[in-house]
Amino acid sequence: MRGGVVENTVQARAVRVAGECEAFPRSYFSVVCCDEGDIAAEAIEVICEHELTIVANGCELATLMCSNANLSELVYGFLFSEGVIGDVREVVAFDMDAARRIARLSLSHPVRRPAAPVITSGFGGKALAAPSGRFLPSLAVGTGACSLPETLPVPTPGDIDLIRGAVMAMRVGAREYAATRGTHCSALFCRDEMVALYEDIGRHNTFDKLAGHCLTRGIDATGFLLATTGRVSSEMLRKAARLGVGTVASLSGPTDAAVREARGRGMTLAGYVNSSRLTLYAASTVTAVPEAVTMSMLP
Repeated sequence: MRGGVVENTVQARAVRVAGECEAFPRSYFSVVCCDEGDIAAEAIEVICEHELTIVANGCELATLMCSNANLSELVYGFLFSEGVIGDVREVVAFDMDAARRIARLSLSHPVRRPAAPVITSGFGGKALAAPSGRFLPSLAVGTGACSLPETLPVPTPGDIDLIRGAVMAMRVGAREYAATRGTHCSALFCRDEMVALYEDIGRHNTFDKLAGHCLTRGIDATGFLLATTGRVSSEMLRKAARLGVGTVASLSGPTDAAVREARGRGMTLAGYVNSSRLTLYAASTVTAVPEAVTMSMLP
């Protein structure tokens, strides 16, 4: 009985603490859901992604891709984690320009910055002293109903097998993840073979490793399929577009900005992919990927 009381108390505290957090803005998209051979159109909620620029003592220090909630905590925490401040009292003034998505701070000391730019592996990426959209210009995004066409092509069984098979093959190849559960993994596919697979503690790093693989080996990845374990943000979508990838498929889901980016660029984007189902957020023609990667690839 005592154990049940303690458990209920812990759960009640968790509910109270969670209730103090700001709600995450969400967008709605028409998607195509494929589940055990059944295909249906559905409306689905997608987490919203926003840019937030941090300016300290008049110096543009960082641009974060983040959710539009609890931004003050995000700014203070980021500056502390990166060693810019050591105590909240070092922030003399703080102003959040919500319309322009800029956080302006006055510090009691000169800005302490790392000796070299630091890019972390968090949500959407964080780049110190580097602008966002480093690879391709971002398309205009916003919240609410998507202004781009909502009608998506109905995927064929071959399209579905193509995406599922690639993601499942990527999972089979993710040896570090299988051993430690501490990495992300991404893989490139062309025709019926896996071109490259890389793991890293940061999902953005796995995309960069694939790009480096193609760059150093003279591989043209135009139209390839990229399978990944991580959430797909707009920055990751642009990394894939920079490489020429036609289809991005993930075990996780995308942000609203990534969905708009994919639709605007004519790319295919699939999320929550497993052996029996997937959700199609954006599609041109999935079969633009050279030939099919099928479930027969799996051992």
